[in-house]
Amino acid sequence: MNKLIGKQISWNNALLGTVLAGIGLVGLLYAPAIVSIFSLSIASYLALRLVYGNEAVKQLFGKPIAPVNTISKYVLLNILISFLVSLVLQYGLKWDLHGNPVNEGFQWLTLLVIPIMLLGEELFSIFFLAIFSSKCTLPIASILSAIIFGLVHYSTYDNGNVFHTLIHILFIQGVARLLFNQAAIKSNSILTSWGTHVLFDLFAILVAYLTA
Repeated sequence: MNKLIGKQISWNNALLGTVLAGIGLVGLLYAPAIVSIFSLSIASYLALRLVYGNEAVKQLFGKPIAPVNTISKYVLLNILISFLVSLVLQYGLKWDLHGNPVNEGFQWLTLLVIPIMLLGEELFSIFFLAIFSSKCTLPIASILSAIIFGLVHYSTYDNGNVFHTLIHILFIQGVARLLFNQAAIKSNSILTSWGTHVLFDLFAILVAYLTA
């Protein structure tokens, strides 16, 4: 994982990789289900291979350092932060937030699909984290990747009010991305951020299911 951070890259390859990752994102958002499930994972993986090479991407999936402690820490922290932000926005400011349709329309097949789709989100986000880190400090790179990650969720959480939706996605999804990034960096493996992401989303689905 950390082999990618701060590495000098070919900006021509970075541009092509960004286009490729963007195509994967379009596939995720608009393609038929059988395509959208795998679209972002495949495209982002290929984008990373294009920019960083096969060996660096293999290291990205290397054995994580202290995965149980890291995953536990960042899952709990993300639950706490997202709960507090939701509490402030919904009950403090009285905003009508739009929930994730996946959480609200739960089907058992979702449990099989979610890990694949979230791997795509992890590869997509780590791609941009690595790209930005070649020109910026790591904290700035992480913030920029978090902003992109939040904005990608705009259509999912759009409640009809642009300002409310932006605050929602940046302070919940964006902050979550900062935590996922830290999980990957601390453990030196995308496997840890992926595990953190999957467990957090499954927790959100469980809460939505039990409170429906």
